[in-house]
Amino acid sequence: MNNYKISITLLNDGSVDPLVRALNVIRRGKVNVKSIIMSSNQNHVNVEVYVEGIEDEVNWVCNKLNKLYDIVNVSYTTSISIPKVQSLQVGERNG
Repeated sequence: MNNYKISITLLNDGSVDPLVRALNVIRRGKVNVKSIIMSSNQNHVNVEVYVEGIEDEVNWVCNKLNKLYDIVNVSYTTSISIPKVQSLQVGERNG
């Protein structure tokens, strides 16, 4: 199994629904999610999902994501390493 980065750009409609739809597709794929990094602006939500799996399954996930109407762009690349991300507990602030 290899590591991959799936890059997703979603429309930002002010709700979490597009993100939840995308994550449900990823959940149904036969990949192991290792890390998720998300950022947003007024128009788009950018998500990087680092997964472990075989390329056919990653390709399947991306094809399914591409069919969602919220998706602006989706692609994947082989990832050399999975970034370590600092998590925040509810109520905590970074900085």
